[in-house]
Amino acid sequence: MKITNKIFIAVLFSTLVSPTIFGQWSFGLSTEQEYNDNPFRSKLAEKAFVSSFSGNAGYDFDFLKVGYAGSLISFDVLPERNFYWHQAAAWMEFESSSLGISFEQRLNKDIYTYFDYDNFSLYYNQQIELQNFHITLAPYTSFTQYKSIPILDNLQTSLSATVNRGFETGTTVILGGALNYKRYTSPIQSGTYSYLDETNTLVTETYRDKNVSSVTQVLAFARVAQSITGTTGLATQFTNRSILSGFGAFVKDLNVVYGDESEMFDDPVNYEGNNFSVELTQILFDDLQIKAGYYLNNKNYPSQGIYDELLSYNTGLMRSDTQSIFNLSVKKNISLDSANGLNLSVGLNYQMINNKSNSYLFDYKSNSINLNLGFEL
Repeated sequence: MKITNKIFIAVLFSTLVSPTIFGQWSFGLSTEQEYNDNPFRSKLAEKAFVSSFSGNAGYDFDFLKVGYAGSLISFDVLPERNFYWHQAAAWMEFESSSLGISFEQRLNKDIYTYFDYDNFSLYYNQQIELQNFHITLAPYTSFTQYKSIPILDNLQTSLSATVNRGFETGTTVILGGALNYKRYTSPIQSGTYSYLDETNTLVTETYRDKNVSSVTQVLAFARVAQSITGTTGLATQFTNRSILSGFGAFVKDLNVVYGDESEMFDDPVNYEGNNFSVELTQILFDDLQIKAGYYLNNKNYPSQGIYDELLSYNTGLMRSDTQSIFNLSVKKNISLDSANGLNLSVGLNYQMINNKSNSYLFDYKSNSINLNLGFEL
């Protein structure tokens, strides 16, 4: 990881010395330093300083663009939770459409390798202008493979559409929706395990875990944005998620080691409910952006039961969360070399999360503040 960061620094330095050599290249380096009193969103909170170091590079072949981005995330109190995320992508842009493919990977350390995954995705984006309406159609497909949890390997397809309409009053209305379908490629997992019983006798037993074979979800949202002044904007949005294919009760019996994405990764396709958001944006001195947002999320997890205070697991009830989030951010962009497109961005962000759940383990609070610094060329 250190070598990767050194390469990005060397490339950035080279572009500063001789930017004409890299006319078709783009580069970026950034770091984020965060204090979080509950970075893993756990019932048993543990404070930590979280550092991330990221870099990206891209090249424009005119007919084809390629890029690579990577991030190293480290935790001062739990270095065993450190991980590296990276993505390589290639895409083509046309007059009113774009087409792209990407490979994404997360690499964790030692006992946390169950978070490791590989993802291949393909997307297409089509823009349509119809009188005063701006329409976007975006089919998407991906395959995700979990190295340590093959029962979660899945193929996902999605078709989304949005309609955008602006008015002379400074109001913009956006309506959208998506049909998401996920099919698990290996929904049944079996094997054996051994243990010593009370008489110190070795006992071997078999297990068979069965995941749901597929999930179908419908998402719909409405967003209204209003320009209050030339430098002030207000936006509200309502989103609803509904799962059409029901989860069988057996899915709640999956061992927590295997779990499902909604428990381990909070995959939005695996829960239903609605959320409401309101955001206020203020621009000061032309390039200083202040943004405040409040988000209220109601989530129901049909694939999960609940834990009580004694950590007993009850599959007869469904986990249900009400999550409120407040976010406040300040960001300033500074042009260091306008002729060659060298820019510096500085940001400060505060976030508060209050997650109330009927499942004891998922009732938590979290506060974080971070400072980020980035260079783009």
